[in-house]
Amino acid sequence: MSKEPYQTLRKAFSSCGGTVDALVFEPIITNYLERVSFPTGTVLWHQGDQPNGLYVIESGVLRATYTFVNPAQQFEESMVAGTLAGELSALAEAPRNATVTVEHGPAVMWKLNGENLRRLQNEEPELARIFIQLVLKGIKKFSLRSLAFLLMRSL
Repeated sequence: MSKEPYQTLRKAFSSCGGTVDALVFEPIITNYLERVSFPTGTVLWHQGDQPNGLYVIESGVLRATYTFVNPAQQFEESMVAGTLAGELSALAEAPRNATVTVEHGPAVMWKLNGENLRRLQNEEPELARIFIQLVLKGIKKFSLRSLAFLLMRSL
């Protein structure tokens, strides 16, 4: 199997305790993920936009800006190689919860668009379940970090 996106998937999911077996994940890598690249300054999506998929970052840095009703609670985060972007809204089919821009590019990413996610769920349901479970574990870990950050800011 080629080095990418396998190495990037391993890195992304190892941070949440998941493992990526090359043979198990080969169908995702060969049939469902698309390699995309964007230069510095590109706005990938705006808060409130409809999702167009989730991304696994191979290289580059993305900046997410979360805006809330109370401007004092606005915060930003950087997303680096080996992390996921847009996964929450893509899985929930909900509007984007942040504006995301390429901060340091080019940003090379592996995109699983909505159509391919639905195809994966229909054609490879067990693999889709494993993949989504790993993504959700990553969301849970991120959510706990974000909650701690917001609590510290409010003190």
